[in-house]
Amino acid sequence: MTLRRKMALQIGAMVCAIGLLAGASIWGLLGLQRDLGSALTSYDELRQLYEVGSQIRTAQTLLSLEQPDRHRAMRQIQEATTKLSLSQHHIRHREELRASLLEAQHQLWPAIVDNQSAANASTLLDKPLRQISNVVADIHQRIRDKEDAAARRRHTTLMLMSLISGLTVAGVIIVGFLHYRSVATPLRKLQTSVRILAEGKFSERVPPLTPAEFTSLASDFNRMATELDTLYRQLEEKVAAKSKELVRSERLASVGYLAAGVAHEINNPMGIIAGYAELSLQAMKQKSPPEAVAEAEKSMKVISEEAFRCKQIVEKLLSLARPGDDNRKIISLKDVAANVINLVTGLGEYKGRKITLNTADHDLFNILASEGEMKQVLLNLTLNALQSLNGSAGKVSIDLQRDNNTIQLSVADNGRGMTPDVLDRIFEPFFTAKRGAGPPGTGLGLSISHMIIQNHGGRITATSPGPNKGSTFTLHLPAASS
Repeated sequence: MTLRRKMALQIGAMVCAIGLLAGASIWGLLGLQRDLGSALTSYDELRQLYEVGSQIRTAQTLLSLEQPDRHRAMRQIQEATTKLSLSQHHIRHREELRASLLEAQHQLWPAIVDNQSAANASTLLDKPLRQISNVVADIHQRIRDKEDAAARRRHTTLMLMSLISGLTVAGVIIVGFLHYRSVATPLRKLQTSVRILAEGKFSERVPPLTPAEFTSLASDFNRMATELDTLYRQLEEKVAAKSKELVRSERLASVGYLAAGVAHEINNPMGIIAGYAELSLQAMKQKSPPEAVAEAEKSMKVISEEAFRCKQIVEKLLSLARPGDDNRKIISLKDVAANVINLVTGLGEYKGRKITLNTADHDLFNILASEGEMKQVLLNLTLNALQSLNGSAGKVSIDLQRDNNTIQLSVADNGRGMTPDVLDRIFEPFFTAKRGAGPPGTGLGLSISHMIIQNHGGRITATSPGPNKGSTFTLHLPAASS
């Protein structure tokens, strides 16, 4: 049943209940009005009978005097008879009472005409008085009966109205509760689904709901969730692809930066190789074969050592340029830090800068990570630290600590430091505030490092006491289970 039909039935039931209540009220009021009208009529009859009785008693009193005033007594009886005859109320035994009054007049008339005393004249009116007394008693009884009937009707009306009111209130409460549950329950389910959707769990679906309006709403919500899930997955794939491109670009940018220093570093062994090769050729031309062979062996040894040194430098550069592997493995963060230190110490412009690695030999610093990405992060932090140093007094310290299942690696320097404004935005993409000499960077190095560490289940923090007081970048990474 639809919500609209339920509401229509509920409103119809309430209208019927109110109609019954109104009907019972009107029925009771009409009955009370009828009983009140009857009581008023009876009281009017009593008033007229009291007036007639008062005149008859007056006439009886006049006839009981030592010198009876028959004329005034006759007028009182006639007025009583006339009033009784003209009464618009249906008084019981009125004709009998009127006949008694006429008979009393007939018996009293000769005494008035002959001016003679009538025997027992005052007793002539005893019969009408008894009849009035009986009629009054009947009217009183009828009034009491009407009062009892009105009381019963009032009681019945009150009981009926109370019953209907109670049923109506109970019905309203029950219907209201059912109506609330039919609306609140599906709304609660929708609210739960919306909250789950807001948390990014787009696979959540609303279960089938009733009534029909909520079924349609749930269907629309599920369709929207499906579209959002598809859109989110597509966006996630695009973001992952772009992130890989950014990581690769930043790695290549770092490699390009190192390439200049590596080229300068390779010049030294290449010069040595060229010099010893030239000396060997001269020795072979100028000296005797035994001396030339000894000199050539000595030169070849030097040439071989310097060539292998060039090969190691190039291999380190290629290892950084090689794309990272998505398949992570257990690596030693200590070895990665040492490798990065060997890389950057070969750069000519930083040869005078001191880089130290502080760690406890007995602790294990193994993590589950991509070795290339970890190298990229540490290289970025180390180069930033080196660039912030001022003169030969600058130094960079890499500290490794282990706290239960967390490994902390800190890259600290005593360089130019950072202001609070820079600290607030240091990991924002494309934000750059180069702390050393040279051209500004792209603003992607730290943001990509932040993303890489987050993808490995860790976090990176930056602190600085202020300008010219150095900076510290700390990595917090979960230790690999042994």
